[in-house]
Amino acid sequence: MDQTYDRAEDVLRYCTGHAEAVLVVLRGVTGGTLRAKGAMMAVTAEQAVGYISNGCIDADVIARARGGESGVFIYGEGSPYRDISLPCGGRLDIAIIQQPDRAAIQSALDDLNARQTATLNFGDFSISLSPRIKLRIAGRGEVCLALAELAVRSGFAVRVQSPDAHILPDAQHLKHPEIPPASEDDIYTAVVCLFHDHDWEAALLQQALAGPAFYVGAMGSVRTHEIRCETLSQLAVAREDIDRIHAPIGLIASQRDARLLAISILAEIIQAAQSAALI
Repeated sequence: MDQTYDRAEDVLRYCTGHAEAVLVVLRGVTGGTLRAKGAMMAVTAEQAVGYISNGCIDADVIARARGGESGVFIYGEGSPYRDISLPCGGRLDIAIIQQPDRAAIQSALDDLNARQTATLNFGDFSISLSPRIKLRIAGRGEVCLALAELAVRSGFAVRVQSPDAHILPDAQHLKHPEIPPASEDDIYTAVVCLFHDHDWEAALLQQALAGPAFYVGAMGSVRTHEIRCETLSQLAVAREDIDRIHAPIGLIASQRDARLLAISILAEIIQAAQSAALI
């Protein structure tokens, strides 16, 4: 089973390319479990992508999907399958859909590609899907590279902006400190400034704070942030907007290693996204 298909969006995209794929949807959760309502799996005769548990029930669900079964199957509390236990307790309600509506799936993917919420209706239940979290990382140096790599591996959409034109093959080149590129931020965007030379960050932060990004963070010490706040005040940025900046950045304070700081930053972004009910 390929467990790189963490998001429902990835599983749905797989379904559009495999006409024979059976769609499995976690339609209800009671109690503690690794996966949330809306988690999905796609099953063919040769392959299963995605996952709906921590291995407790996936093999049984795959066998049922390959055997042509469809409908709702209950595991855990109230289940007729006493030989399959859920160590975490609770209950999982699974829907196996032998012939999912490909047009509806494509419509949902189109909405997600447009950075809009999508809804899939399955008759007696529906699943709402949100666009993936996007990180706009403006900066240079090892922390910038480490955060970009970690975020990509964690399934986030990533845009890197840097004065260093060749920092990454698809990075957006920042050419002037006072003229940032046009913003594409939305409510699912986190903006991170990772500069040691802070002349580059003021206009970028001003732009981010004027937009809908759910998280804005900037690297630097307490003293650096005090100077940053003074600079933004001189640019007529409102105090309540300045106070939105996460600085010193990161959930775990005082990390002095690029990769550990990247983990700390990403953890703080995930916490903010969860608090905003975006994930």
